[in-house]
Amino acid sequence: MNRTVERTFSILQLIANSENGITLQEIADQIGMAKSSAFVIVHSLLELNYIQSAENNDKKYRLGIESFKLGSKYLDDMSLIKQCALHLPALAERNVKNAFVAVLNGCDVVYLYKYAAQNARLAVCAIGATKPAHATSLGKAILAFLPEEKQRAVIDQIRFQPYTPNTIVTKEALWEELRKTARRGYATERGELSDLTSCYGAPIFDYTGNVVAAISLADIAMENEDEEKIAADLLGVANEISRTLGYIAPAR
Repeated sequence: MNRTVERTFSILQLIANSENGITLQEIADQIGMAKSSAFVIVHSLLELNYIQSAENNDKKYRLGIESFKLGSKYLDDMSLIKQCALHLPALAERNVKNAFVAVLNGCDVVYLYKYAAQNARLAVCAIGATKPAHATSLGKAILAFLPEEKQRAVIDQIRFQPYTPNTIVTKEALWEELRKTARRGYATERGELSDLTSCYGAPIFDYTGNVVAAISLADIAMENEDEEKIAADLLGVANEISRTLGYIAPAR
């Protein structure tokens, strides 16, 4: 791979993951390159509008409009997102919850789509946000259906940070949760990332039979919630989206 191209994309990824912007010196230090070399790439990205100076601090950089346009085009072109946009609004409104779509990226999930039901109470997560897979129903719904080799590779990299007293903090506990998820077909998250949340997640499969994403319903936790009814509705929509992607469920 061309080294300059590789460094350019590394810098873009670094800027994208820097919530409050990042300086040229910080870029050079984290990439491991001379500041003068980093300057050439950063200046080119600035001229092309793939990055821009951060508001109120022209020494820091964040993504620019051209990066946004590329990402938006990617989302527009994904049949997965198009199908989710067709099915998830009604699902969310029926259950008075917020609906999300995410894919796995390393040990995290990245949110690609959201729909906020009119009377849902939970603040919605931003598109493009990342969350730890093991602490979300979306992440567990994907992990539970990965091929075993890939599943182990991801789990071996997880840093089991306790976000709340309910967060899974050991490999053994996560394996047990994933086995339970695989048996029933959907995942749950009960105050594992935030004390107040309750979420249900279901996997999306493509025409090759591989899990490629997950959808979820989330809101503030409520007592006496009909889990089976919500899960059945969620699974029905997940199965329909998978079918539109060419997935054929194995005969039982």
